[in-house]
Amino acid sequence: MKTLLPAVATIAASLLVPAAALAQPRPSGKTYTRQILVNVTDKEGAPIKGLAAADFRVTEGGEVRAVSHVGPANQPMRIALMLDTSQGTAPSLLHLRVAVAAFVDALPADDEVLLITTGRQVLVRLPPTIDRRKLKDSAAGLFNDGGNTVLMDGLLEIDERFFRKAENRWPVFVIVTSDGMEGSGGGRENEFRKWAQTLAARGVSTHALVLKTAKGRGLPEASGMPEIVAENLSQSSGGDYDVMNTTAALADKMTALAQTLARAHRNVNGWYAVDFQSAAAEAHAVGVTVGRDDVLLRVSDRPRGQ
Repeated sequence: MKTLLPAVATIAASLLVPAAALAQPRPSGKTYTRQILVNVTDKEGAPIKGLAAADFRVTEGGEVRAVSHVGPANQPMRIALMLDTSQGTAPSLLHLRVAVAAFVDALPADDEVLLITTGRQVLVRLPPTIDRRKLKDSAAGLFNDGGNTVLMDGLLEIDERFFRKAENRWPVFVIVTSDGMEGSGGGRENEFRKWAQTLAARGVSTHALVLKTAKGRGLPEASGMPEIVAENLSQSSGGDYDVMNTTAALADKMTALAQTLARAHRNVNGWYAVDFQSAAAEAHAVGVTVGRDDVLLRVSDRPRGQ
């Protein structure tokens, strides 16, 4: 599995970061909040604490950007666990229930999880909670909803309801889906495509496990869309992506993913999350300086939760 923190460069006082992940193309005339992670130490490597927005100067493409917020980068994650309970995963439900329990047990105690199913319709089985017992009880009651997977509808709805206003949480999608047929509302492909292009800049990461099934079921040309969605979102956000031909090892895979997320939770201790306001219509390099002498900066241009 990939490590969640990217490679970083250490320099004195300032750093130019290629901001492809941050500065996705946007229509002009609008302002967007973007975020980078910055670690500030003295020359001996000791962290410098207590910095505020006024201590940071951010430029994008040579233009000074307003720093709107600076805080510790170790906020708990809010993990949307998207579970496919469509017809395609019916033979896998027992393994899926066990895997969810293993996943939540391996997470840090203060990370929130919400449980969503995407079979036939989008259902929030449990809103964001840190109560592991409730999560496991809810998972134990999962059943097959039949129909097709509504993954695109689910992602759009959950982001709008639970991620956009959760500024003190790191938003993470964890998708467990079949490679069957997509049943989301017709004509949403363009809406979904535009939405997916905003995730990296907003710091939303996606990790996915795809369960291979007997595809087609009378409509072979329509099968496989959930797999395409899961793979594209995972790759564009730098998340983990895996395909399983059998679900016997699903609990082990989910445990390993939770452990990867837990390491990321620990590794960002001592980092600052720096939010700045951008009006860039295309990707530009981001520059960061700190108003202190003899400091070293390590800057990550990856979204949070990766």
